[in-house]
Amino acid sequence: MAHLLPIKRLVASIVRARLALVLCLVASLAGCKTDVYSNLTEREANEMMAVLMSNGVRATKSTLGEAFVLQVEQDDMLRAISLLSDKGYPKNSRDSIGSIFQKSGIISSPFEERVRYIYALGEDVAQTISEIDGVVAARVHVVLPQEPDLGQPVKPSSAAVFIKHEPTVDLEFFVPQIRRLVSSAIEGLDYAAVTVVLTEATPVNIAPALETERTVNVMPGLAVREADVGFFWLVAYSGVGLLVLLLSTSIAGLVLALRGRRRSTALVRVEAPGNAGLEPS
Repeated sequence: MAHLLPIKRLVASIVRARLALVLCLVASLAGCKTDVYSNLTEREANEMMAVLMSNGVRATKSTLGEAFVLQVEQDDMLRAISLLSDKGYPKNSRDSIGSIFQKSGIISSPFEERVRYIYALGEDVAQTISEIDGVVAARVHVVLPQEPDLGQPVKPSSAAVFIKHEPTVDLEFFVPQIRRLVSSAIEGLDYAAVTVVLTEATPVNIAPALETERTVNVMPGLAVREADVGFFWLVAYSGVGLLVLLLSTSIAGLVLALRGRRRSTALVRVEAPGNAGLEPS
């Protein structure tokens, strides 16, 4: 049984080597990705992925509970943040009228109810304006004066709309439609009392080295980025070395197992005649 101990040790070393290979490959793949934004909805994650991938940045999404996480490679982190910021992502979450006036069991004063109503009304209108193509951010400030006292003049309602848009999009043509939209959405608001302010978003300057990604053919039909060539060959050589180690240990274990089996067979053959001669008469 002594000859079985090296075989057991060899089998244990093979198992450890295979486990090390798996961990090495998983670590090499996981180390390529880093989180950019988390706690996203699926729609936001898909829209942000579309922006990045259309600009040559490889992005993936993963789930974290009920939310989604956007991931890119470590080298693309700066470019990804710049591109998403230029497009107005991530979008600010807005409260709807339903969430503002949800029942809480606490009695609110008429003033609090009015403030909540005006705020929620402006948020809903701003959310609609944000759906226009090219709009990066939109805010709507609504002024609804209270009912005047008897004999006092009536103060008209007004609204101020602030829109930040992409530099390549001209929204001047949409200003009358935006004013008509706001005046129609808010009761008692006149078309002439709506002010619209447009401003262009400042584009983020990206280094020329990040704008163009050169690829190198490392194998027939396989191309990687020029900056990742060294990492690719490091992973490739490590994988080949581990595979060679596994193959050699497997062959050595098989040879030792065959030799042990032959020795056991030979011992049985040698001991058989001697044992037969010692049988009692």
